Amino acid sequence: MRAETSDVAFRLLLALGELWDGLQRANIDATRKGLHLSKQYLGGYVRISVGPGSRPRLTFEWNEATRHLRVLRCEAWPGLEATLSATVAYVREQARARGIADVVDGVLLRACREPLRAKVTLAARDGTRALTPQRA
Repeated sequence: MRAETSDVAFRLLLALGELWDGLQRANIDATRKGLHLSKQYLGGYVRISVGPGSRPRLTFEWNEATRHLRVLRCEAWPGLEATLSATVAYVREQARARGIADVVDGVLLRACREPLRAKVTLAARDGTRALTPQRA
């Protein structure tokens, strides 16, 4: 996965970030499948930190209105795709059980569509946006 809006896995992380507060209000514990996410609201931006535990592997700021993405931290995360897949499946299952599947599925489906272009600013020290080794 690459920390950019052209990557479907990254857009699914954005979608989970968008849903996170509502999932908590619906008593859906998305961390049960190993994905830990925290959000901070910073004016027009939302800072999202995500990782397999309490220490985030990826931290970024996103402004939906201006489509500006600022990557603050991006470290290797083996097993990211499996964790993300398990989390999305669990969230969808729990949403169906609680009668909110239409809302959750709508956000996740929107994440799978091709995005509009986004302006990306890298603030990560090594300048890389890859969380997993890229295949040649």
